[in-house]
Amino acid sequence: MATVIYRCPVGAPGECPPSGTRGYCQVHMFQQLERYDPAEDVPPAGTAAEMPAGTPVDAPSAGPRPATDPEAATRPARPPRPAEHRSQHRQQQQDHRPRPRPARPPVLRLALVVAGVLLPVRAEHRRGGGGLAIGRDEPDCAAVPGLAGLDQLSRHHARLRWIDGALYVEDLGSTNGTFVDGRRIEEPTRIGPGHRLRFALDLDVQVVEIDEFGAPR
Repeated sequence: MATVIYRCPVGAPGECPPSGTRGYCQVHMFQQLERYDPAEDVPPAGTAAEMPAGTPVDAPSAGPRPATDPEAATRPARPPRPAEHRSQHRQQQQDHRPRPRPARPPVLRLALVVAGVLLPVRAEHRRGGGGLAIGRDEPDCAAVPGLAGLDQLSRHHARLRWIDGALYVEDLGSTNGTFVDGRRIEEPTRIGPGHRLRFALDLDVQVVEIDEFGAPR
C-alpha cells in the first residue's frame, strides 16, 4: 500500500517538511498541505522517500509534537510574536518602573547689607518672581534709615530679580546709575555673594548669603 504524503504547494523543494497527516505547513503558517502521490512525480528533497529507513513520516524531527485533539490538525497555527513586538512590550514595562527623582539644587538665599540693615532678596518662587526693589520710594527700602533723604538716589532706582535661579541687578533708567564692583552697568548683570553694588554716588551695598533663618553665613 502506497504511503500518503502531504506537502506544501508553495514551498521550494526541500524548504517545507512533509507530513503524513493533513494540516498546515510549518514554514508557511496559513498554507494548507496538499496530498502528494510519490508515484506521480519524483518526490522533492526532504520527503519520506529520502528519509532514512524507520523514520516516521508523520513526526518530523523539527516540527511540533502531534496534537491529541483531532481538530488540531486543521486548526491554523498561532503565528510567533514578532521580535519587535516583544521589544516594545519590554520597553513599556521599563517605562512604568519608578524612576528616581533628580536631586534639587540647593536654594540660594541672598540679601543686601544697606547702611547696616539686612534686606533679604525675596525667593524666586514668591509672587511676582521675588527679587528686591531699590529706590527712595520703594517699600523694600523703608527700613533703611536716612535712605529717603538721599537726593542722588532715584525714586525707583534699580531692581534685583531672579532669572533661571540666578540673581541679576538691573538699572531702571536712574540719573546717577548703578554700579557692580565699580563698573556702571547698562543691562541686567548677574551678581552673587561677595559682589559690591553702588546705587548713585553715595549708597554702597554688599551682597551676602543668608541661611534659612535670615542670618548671614
